[in-house]
Amino acid sequence: MTCRTYLKDVTFVVPLRIDSSVRKENIDSLIRYTFNHFETNFIVLEADSGCKYYPEYNPGGFRYEFIADENEVFHRTKWINRLISMATTPYIAVWDADAIASPVQILESIQKLRAEEAVMSLPYDGRFYSCDKISCELLKRVPVMQLMHGYHSVGGAFIVDKEKYLEAGGENENFYGWGHEDAERVKRLEILGLPIYYSPGVLFHLWHSTGKNSWFADAGTEKHNKRELQKTCKLV
Repeated sequence: MTCRTYLKDVTFVVPLRIDSSVRKENIDSLIRYTFNHFETNFIVLEADSGCKYYPEYNPGGFRYEFIADENEVFHRTKWINRLISMATTPYIAVWDADAIASPVQILESIQKLRAEEAVMSLPYDGRFYSCDKISCELLKRVPVMQLMHGYHSVGGAFIVDKEKYLEAGGENENFYGWGHEDAERVKRLEILGLPIYYSPGVLFHLWHSTGKNSWFADAGTEKHNKRELQKTCKLV
């Protein structure tokens, strides 16, 4: 293993629901990738009707938790708040199981938090590239990859000062399932006048099949989540 950067003041957290074998491969890759580059802490919280994830890699600093959850819709914001409460470090890096960022961008984002120049840092500049099923040489394929949500994505990964983020409300659990919670999180901090940093560079989304928790659960949930975002926007 190459020399790793010290990040013991950071905990990477991933809320997890395994809906395909590819999703498991992705989270295993993310864990290995993180510990290959950093000496850090990492918590995976799987919430499902039964345990489906068995970590193949268990380095020092890694923790896995399972919570029984019969709900078909994955209440992501709820489980992120649970993960934040479980972490004991001053900085929390909240990651999707399928997101990969450059170590340089991650470190730069954390340094902005340490310097108190930001309350939230995104380890990329808004460009979130979707890798196809057979992509391997990611950097060489960027010109032909598709952006997930245009040039201004705010999902996939973010890093926060734990204490200050909780003072700002933490995750908004009124968001149920997938949709608009990422935009609301950023908008709320902007309205509160809290600094957000965007690290120059891109984020990659590893391919997986699209399940029920990769889109709005139903039309009612979509409308509800849009209204939650509008509530925050009206606070200006």
